[in-house]
Amino acid sequence: MQQNHIEALVEAIYDASLDPAGWPQAMALVRESFETGAACLYSLDYGRRRMRPVEVGDIAPRFLTSFEANFYTDDNPSARSPALHRPGIVRTDRRLDDYFRDDGVLRRSRYYHEWLRPQDFAHTMGVTPLAEGGIVFNLSLLRSADVGPFRAEEVRRFGKLQTHLCRALRTAQRLETLTAESGTTAAALDRLDQGVIFVSGRGRVLHCNVAAEMLLRRGSGLTLRGGRLTAVDPAARQGLARLLRQTQEPAGGAPGSLVVPRSDGPRPLVLNAVALSVQASRFVADQASVMVLISNLSAPRRPDLGLLPALYGLTPAEARLAGALLAGGGLRQAAATAGMTYETGRWYLKVLLQKTHTSRQSELVARLLTDLGGSPS
Repeated sequence: MQQNHIEALVEAIYDASLDPAGWPQAMALVRESFETGAACLYSLDYGRRRMRPVEVGDIAPRFLTSFEANFYTDDNPSARSPALHRPGIVRTDRRLDDYFRDDGVLRRSRYYHEWLRPQDFAHTMGVTPLAEGGIVFNLSLLRSADVGPFRAEEVRRFGKLQTHLCRALRTAQRLETLTAESGTTAAALDRLDQGVIFVSGRGRVLHCNVAAEMLLRRGSGLTLRGGRLTAVDPAARQGLARLLRQTQEPAGGAPGSLVVPRSDGPRPLVLNAVALSVQASRFVADQASVMVLISNLSAPRRPDLGLLPALYGLTPAEARLAGALLAGGGLRQAAATAGMTYETGRWYLKVLLQKTHTSRQSELVARLLTDLGGSPS
């Protein structure tokens, strides 16, 4: 597998941890990378003898419904090898033979004859990246006899891949827990001092938090005209229209910023625009495409960046990037400020999202500002 293919696969797995709609694409890349007929991500509850799919699109519905009856059987070696289901252990049908000291042990099981073989699957490779509370998450690859057993080089690559999958699943798990416990995201946004406005592709305002609503009512730098967000200052008005347009462009969707003068105060507003994914937007209309973050609503308090390692367990490099993101601008600018490449910055951003239990850059900045008790300089 070429290096760029590896990077695309790892990227797809981390993206899927933030947006569940990405799992089919991630598993399709796994299937392609390892020449398998099926790549299945699912959880097993051995106590209740249940299987819960995450992404099993390669399995026909009739076989999916019969999985539990065929897998949880006394003669299935895959269900009787707990040592091979410890997190991080790569298991294959050949390793099952070695574990039981019995060549062909899988092929004599009901699971093989009634579930694997009818689908033209003869060889398996799997791993348990995560196991908690009696539930194990498995990634299983199934291959036909014509392709042959999994080779040692493939087992090594699969072992490296599972470390990324483990981190991605933990991120997805934390985000799911956070979503369940947080109630409504809109209510959380209303507790921010920073203004937040969601606008459609044509600039129509769809949702404001309390801070932004108060600012719009005063006409302090920003206002509404015909339900659309605009600036009071003519020059800033053109800049805002250009910012919203450029943020939505496929080649220019990175976060952008704009300084908007105010008539009722000495300090201007600093706007950061972030392109939104429709699938990830849970509290605004489907047509929302841009989130505008408004900073410097009052006299600034510089956040104490020295607290970052203690608050979130950040490394020095992660803390540098977090501090650069707080200064405003996009990820590319922040990465340069932190002394790293853009690609390295993208990787560290994903780590920061995981450690702060946030799902996107804008939420990360809002979380850091809230926890550090400051505003961007």
